[in-house]
Amino acid sequence: MDQLQHQRSSREFKIEGASMPKFYGKPQESVDEFIFETTLFMNGKNIDYGHPANQVRVVAMLACNLRESAASWYHNRIMIDKEPIGSIDEFEAALRDEFLPPDQQHRLRAALRCCKQTSDVEEYVSRFRKIITQARDMSALDKVDHFIMGLKPETRKEVDYLNCNSLRAAVSAAQAYERAHFGGGRRSHAARRDAPEPMDISQVSSRPNLEQCRRQRLCFYCREAGHRISDCPKKRQGNDGAQRM
Repeated sequence: MDQLQHQRSSREFKIEGASMPKFYGKPQESVDEFIFETTLFMNGKNIDYGHPANQVRVVAMLACNLRESAASWYHNRIMIDKEPIGSIDEFEAALRDEFLPPDQQHRLRAALRCCKQTSDVEEYVSRFRKIITQARDMSALDKVDHFIMGLKPETRKEVDYLNCNSLRAAVSAAQAYERAHFGGGRRSHAARRDAPEPMDISQVSSRPNLEQCRRQRLCFYCREAGHRISDCPKKRQGNDGAQRM
């Protein structure tokens, strides 16, 4: 009876412009991020991710969106090793055991130490958050310290002075400082520095070069036909003007 009521109340929605997240099993991918995005997608489709009646279906949906080495791993486990996965928790645990490096937390902390602001603060915040969301067993103050150390010197000095006790406060302080002192200056300056020098069209000549003049029997001075450079009337006019001066 409960299962029937659940089926009636859980009408699946269609999500325009969104598709199920994919997982490839690459070193730079995050298992936790894949699971989180999948949960959001299921919620958007009105699928109760954790309901017992949906376990088999959700596992099948997750497996169908594995790609490359992740898909090969799942195929080998199910078809060759004969180790079926019957629940979502079991699927998540197996995925982490296979694709979560044992030294991941050490790698993440090394990545945080190397993460530095190179242009505007928004770009830095985006890179920092991608790393910090995967870090575990890190206190709020440790996160703040890592964030501040990666800021540019003038911004770092200001945020450090404020003694922020949360990452959110530190990010807000850095953003407010750069808006007040630089506006869009950092990004526009970086864009100008990286962009190629614009071509000065006024310096581009459409006149024929010497080789074209030779082939087309044109005057080397005025680039017109019918005479040589020694007989060029325009050259004589220029010389006469120079003599009068």
